[in-house]
Amino acid sequence: MSSKNVINDFVFIGLGASNSLILLTLIRKGLLKNKKVAIFEPESKTNNDKTYCFWSKQGEQIIEDLTPIISHRFNSVKVSQSPVQDIDSQPYHYIRSIDLYNHTLNILKQEQIEIYRKSVNHITCENEIYFVHTESESYQSNFVFDSRPSSIVPLVHHNIYLNQSFYGLHIKCEKEVFHKDTFEMMNFNVDQNDHTQFVYIIPFSTSEALVELTRFGTDKIDINYASCVLDKFILRDFGEYQILADEFGCIPMTTHITPPNSFKGILNTGASANLIKPSTGYGFKNMHTFALNVAERIESNNFEKFNEINIDSKKRFKFYDKLLLIILKYWPSKGKIIFTSLFKKQSVFTVFSFLDEKSSLRQEIKIFASLPTVPFLKALYLYMKMENYTRYAYAFFIVCFYLILFDLSFQLAAYFNYGVLITGLIFVGIPHGALDHMFLKKKSNYQFLFVLKYLSIITLYYIFWQSFPSIALIVFIIYSSFHFGESELMETDGKVDSISTHFKAFLMGLSILCFIIFSHLIEVMQLVAYLVSIPDLSFSQFEITSISVGIAILSFTYILTLSIISKNRSYFSLLFLLLLGVRVPLVLAFGLYFIFQHSFNAWQHLKEGLQMNSMQLYKKSWFYTLGAILIFLFIAFNANEIKSVDGLYAKFFIFIACISLPHIFLMHTFYK
Repeated sequence: MSSKNVINDFVFIGLGASNSLILLTLIRKGLLKNKKVAIFEPESKTNNDKTYCFWSKQGEQIIEDLTPIISHRFNSVKVSQSPVQDIDSQPYHYIRSIDLYNHTLNILKQEQIEIYRKSVNHITCENEIYFVHTESESYQSNFVFDSRPSSIVPLVHHNIYLNQSFYGLHIKCEKEVFHKDTFEMMNFNVDQNDHTQFVYIIPFSTSEALVELTRFGTDKIDINYASCVLDKFILRDFGEYQILADEFGCIPMTTHITPPNSFKGILNTGASANLIKPSTGYGFKNMHTFALNVAERIESNNFEKFNEINIDSKKRFKFYDKLLLIILKYWPSKGKIIFTSLFKKQSVFTVFSFLDEKSSLRQEIKIFASLPTVPFLKALYLYMKMENYTRYAYAFFIVCFYLILFDLSFQLAAYFNYGVLITGLIFVGIPHGALDHMFLKKKSNYQFLFVLKYLSIITLYYIFWQSFPSIALIVFIIYSSFHFGESELMETDGKVDSISTHFKAFLMGLSILCFIIFSHLIEVMQLVAYLVSIPDLSFSQFEITSISVGIAILSFTYILTLSIISKNRSYFSLLFLLLLGVRVPLVLAFGLYFIFQHSFNAWQHLKEGLQMNSMQLYKKSWFYTLGAILIFLFIAFNANEIKSVDGLYAKFFIFIACISLPHIFLMHTFYK
């Protein structure tokens, strides 16, 4: 069946758990009748290589769908040294992978759906038809379910990558030592080997069981090591035994989110659909829910954004998962006490609900209150560093310290203000703009020409400021609005590539500036007086009015609305920073945004785009950073009209405006 002959409705790549569940669900609902379906699975499985387990209440859809292949149910559970707990109302179910595979094969045979024992090399698309290429032939399809693992996992600094590796023995003991209705979820009475390790026991009878050593950690478990540990454990706890079979595997435990397939008609499935819970490795129930979601979309003939079909997941559970993975990565010895405390102090049903991401916030607070505090506080700090949230904590403490100093001494507070601004500008504010030369194609004399053009633009704009300050100020606000907004959208949306997104960027930046301006209106008008050279202007008319408050609230509301619509937490961080600035002077309020939000985000964008670390960027930027500082000193010392701090601030803003103009054009080119 070549690509020239048949266009399939659906192609399934792989016949693992996820694709099997999707196929079974679609067939059960009659959604594959009169459809052309092709399945590619190179392996013909004959042995049981893994097991699927899940807890579920009677009457749930997953039980109704999979009853024929559920080989064991357990009505009680034991965790380490805790007492046995009854789970009769929510039993633990066990399915062998070979049973799911054979069951799926039988159903496919009944439906006369053919399986091709071929590997898929790659997929191409022409006119919304997908060509699935094997080594010898190509097959066409309207839609593809792709269970192949992602070929590239980018090692992003804020993601955690661990393994849940395991080695299990199916054993038969000489004596009757097991309670056939009780499975042991975690027995930590084994060597930890600088990891979190436990034994998992699934009894099949009073003398037969699967006894499995599981490791949470960066290193996968060694089979020889695991065999020795299991041998000692079994002999100690159960006596003499014989091995009937073994199994080995590894499940990813990662906070990395695989993006949807770039082709709209190709749906990633299995681990590539982010269906495995990072902190536990459980994914079978998620795969079944995913299959139901797929069937619902196909049943309603809704193929819009087919590649983005997924299951609902609340963001706070991703946060919980990451905290635990941080602990397991950096302090693996704490895993034992955390898991034993969890099951010792909480009902097993509460834990099941929590792991299913169906618990209430109140339950979650109680759960974390029962766990060791110090490891989670340390993990929270590392989480904030990974997510670049520590900068907001620093900004918060800066504002608090400023307010304390202001109550003690205005002069001390002013010096502190200067110190914060100078430090922030030297370390990230100016350097992020001093890398503009990195965006140009390097020719033999590129550096000289770059500096010449850059200085020419700065000089011409400075002259323009001296001649037409009012117009120059308006121009500065316009291009700064777009630049600030573009940086924010790149942080949240990742692109500004259309007229609508350009306008959205401008509105975002304008809202940021308007909030800062109209929440410090008196200071702004004093500054404007210096900028446009009107020193005798009376400021009593510029008291904060309902109009200025209204504009500030409107600007804040616009950003808040975008935050809610996009569900992007980065906007909430921005709003937090803007609110911090309300209680401090204008220059510090602007500095908080410019340093801790705009410059920091741009610095991260440069690190990723140029593929350099901070030290490498500093080495590339020091010369131009020094040049920018010299330009400011020149502007300041040649400004005869500076008679106050406000005058100095005015020249500082002119300096920022002048060096920003060429920078904005170059950053826009970089973002493209």
